[in-house]
Amino acid sequence: MPKITQTAEEQYNGSPIDGVMSTIGGELSISTNPVLICGVNRKVNIGNFENVDVYSAIALPLNNVSLEDQEKLTEAVKEAASYGFSLVSKETGERYQIIKDSQQGR
Repeated sequence: MPKITQTAEEQYNGSPIDGVMSTIGGELSISTNPVLICGVNRKVNIGNFENVDVYSAIALPLNNVSLEDQEKLTEAVKEAASYGFSLVSKETGERYQIIKDSQQGR
């Protein structure tokens, strides 16, 4: 018998970033400085038609950048994105490998 969901949240199957933002939303402070959020998601097939989502995200403040200076903002976003995505990609990749290795009995 299929599972009957009780709430709209159980029915929602959106982006992992939405879940992260709702989880940490109470801990984020609003500032006038731009913030860039980088996230990476991987699906690990663990057999028997089951997958595990491995997700990592980081919020990087773009300090000393004004929204009025578009060139400086663009450059800051490029640098932060390069750094942020490399960090979260490495973290999700390592966890992905740990799960895959444990499934293969290594």
